Amino acid sequence: MKNSARPLSLPHLPAIARRFLLPAEMVLLLANSGARATELAPEPARSSDLLVERIGVATHWGFHNTIYGTKWDELQKLLGDLGVRNVRDSLDPRLEDLWKAYGIRAILVTEPRLPLGTQVDLWKTNKHLIAAIEGPNEVNGGWVKAGLTYQGKSWPEGPHLFQDDFYKAIKADADLKDVPVLALSTAYKGAGVSLAPLRSFDCANAHCYAGGGMPSLSLDFRDSYLLLGRGAVCPPLAATESGYHTCTGGNTKVVAGAQFGVSHAAQRKYLPRQVAEYFNAGLQWTVLYEFGVGRPKKAEQEDPEAAFGLLQPDGIPKPAYHALKDLIKALTESHWDAAVQTWIRAGSSPARALTFALEGAPETVHHTLLQRADGSFQLLLWNEVPSFDLKARRDLTPPAAKVHLVLKETAESIAILHLGPDAAPAQQFQSVKELDVQVPDEVIVLNIKLAAPLHPPTLAAPAPIEAKTTPTSVELTLPLAQNVDAYWVTLNERNMGQARRGSDGKAHLLVPALIPATTYPFEVVAATVDGGVSAPAKIAATTSDAFPDLVVSSLKVIPESPKEGDTVTFAAVVENRGQAATEPGVLIGTKFSVDGKTICWNDQLRGPLAPGQHAEVKPNSGPSGVTSWVLTHGCHNITAFVDDVNRIVESNETNNRLTIGLTTGSGPDLLVKEMKIVQAESGKPLVADVTVANEGSEATPAGVGIAANLYSMDEKSPKQLGYNIGRTVIAPGGALTLTVTCEVSLEAGKHKLRVVVDDVHRVPQLNKVSHQADFDIVVAPGR
Repeated sequence: MKNSARPLSLPHLPAIARRFLLPAEMVLLLANSGARATELAPEPARSSDLLVERIGVATHWGFHNTIYGTKWDELQKLLGDLGVRNVRDSLDPRLEDLWKAYGIRAILVTEPRLPLGTQVDLWKTNKHLIAAIEGPNEVNGGWVKAGLTYQGKSWPEGPHLFQDDFYKAIKADADLKDVPVLALSTAYKGAGVSLAPLRSFDCANAHCYAGGGMPSLSLDFRDSYLLLGRGAVCPPLAATESGYHTCTGGNTKVVAGAQFGVSHAAQRKYLPRQVAEYFNAGLQWTVLYEFGVGRPKKAEQEDPEAAFGLLQPDGIPKPAYHALKDLIKALTESHWDAAVQTWIRAGSSPARALTFALEGAPETVHHTLLQRADGSFQLLLWNEVPSFDLKARRDLTPPAAKVHLVLKETAESIAILHLGPDAAPAQQFQSVKELDVQVPDEVIVLNIKLAAPLHPPTLAAPAPIEAKTTPTSVELTLPLAQNVDAYWVTLNERNMGQARRGSDGKAHLLVPALIPATTYPFEVVAATVDGGVSAPAKIAATTSDAFPDLVVSSLKVIPESPKEGDTVTFAAVVENRGQAATEPGVLIGTKFSVDGKTICWNDQLRGPLAPGQHAEVKPNSGPSGVTSWVLTHGCHNITAFVDDVNRIVESNETNNRLTIGLTTGSGPDLLVKEMKIVQAESGKPLVADVTVANEGSEATPAGVGIAANLYSMDEKSPKQLGYNIGRTVIAPGGALTLTVTCEVSLEAGKHKLRVVVDDVHRVPQLNKVSHQADFDIVVAPGR
């Protein structure tokens, strides 16, 4: 590293922000090595201690047969030494010990099995332990598997009602109404649509895992908001689960799907990067999953669920523990006084902007700018590139990015800190304005103490601000003030970047990738090169109420009439039947699967796709680069699924699939043979026995679910009353009787019911037409 003098560019903003340039009159003349022109921008800083406050780790103190129970003394000390101030867990007596010793509080997860009144009483008694209260965990996973109901309702009505009642109970209680309430969480992408409209929370919730990829890849500003429905105000966001496991032996199966593991070295690099990325994104909490190991008697390379921890299964800290500990130590300013049971805060200085540039920084160099209570700055830098090759399962060693840091004001000192075990010693520099910095693929901390404190004049909040909206974007416009050098925009504390000068002489910022029919609360601050930061100006902008709606209108195999053993590929026509175009440049992916197994996909079609427009897509890639499939004996379901990873918010998220049958001439064929009413009395759940027959030439596949769905046909559109799924093999000519118990009762009188078998085509059949039958029944009056 050395000092030098050369032309400079604006500092690179985080990937989630947009970089924009303000007018030429804001160019500054610096005299470091003679007069020269260079472009610098003032960026407002956020509190260093606030970043620490927003870090948490998931724990399982109730898992007594794991190290949480067997090594309590060691674990509680390791947790205290780590420096985090939040854990995520259920209410456990050990939380009191953590509070007394370290001031650690909990994000408590509600338990739908316990009466709400009982839980409210417990929360009131233990309010000093609570940072926030979160709705039920991954309700479309564990809730469904456990067969839970609330007020007689299962998924999705039950979780919806529970979150509503839980939120009302908190806000109606005088002692608890100020406690932040987090939304329930879902286990699978896109599941929030089934809960909409649901808004009974102060903060939305995400369980976002990068699956072994870079931390920035796990940020999703749409999926967690799908449960809001039309007309909502976009709330803040928290991630109550996120992180990486270190099982790299090939086992990728985790509770809610599959995730690749990374090495200890990559986890050490990725977790501090994730904390900083999520802070830039405005997340209220980033909870890393997890602290210890919640799986008993499992080795790290045996089970990914035993490899998520910051600690190994024997309780020994991984390198990531030390890196996170070093980051927290470098940033923290508050300390816990155990003698008086209170946090001692460092106080604060007025918010300031640091005027600087990162010359030569590639787009991959991200940063977070922080300010300490004494007015000094901390600049976190990292190169957001992969640190681990997931296919080869080996560490990568990308070269450090060469960045030239330039400050408007001379720094009395700059210290560069590295994190983790075996970290390089801190580097010290005195009286500098410019510095060459090697930015690695892990977080480094630059402590910057200016030679003279900043004392800018008071700035007025920006005004007036105009907003122009489309279904998926907002453009903010404001006049340029003579005494302002930059305007910065945030959305729920998410750094959206700087505005830029347009041809009309005003500052503009376009915010894309938004959800239609949603109100977004923006804040805009003005900043000056002498460190000034104004109070925020607030403006709420509502995106237009128009959505795309993607469907697969046709699907075929090529060749059209293949024989057993032939190699086939696929072609689908994707159509937008909505009222708005898809976003420009956004991928419209289509996945092709056979009998539920992904075979290949198309990832070449990109928006915009206008309403009424269609496009034919064919496979261009696959899990192993293969774009075809060999037809095997029997019946098969061929499915095309457009927008399979939910990149695009649509008016209807349930009509993205089309399934056709492909057969070699033999297979099962299911139909509704009979329905017998077991119970049909007003005020009692309707119960019916449905007999499903196989009139095909082969048995149904072993282990595949055979569903019988019961619908009411009393209204214009069918209303599902209940279903049952059996997994018994039905031989040719055989039958299976399923008892369908509905969650609702029908009024006394005549009703028309419809029974549908295998509605989602789990069973490959000779006849792909939906098998259904209608029945007239009479419901008796209640006794």
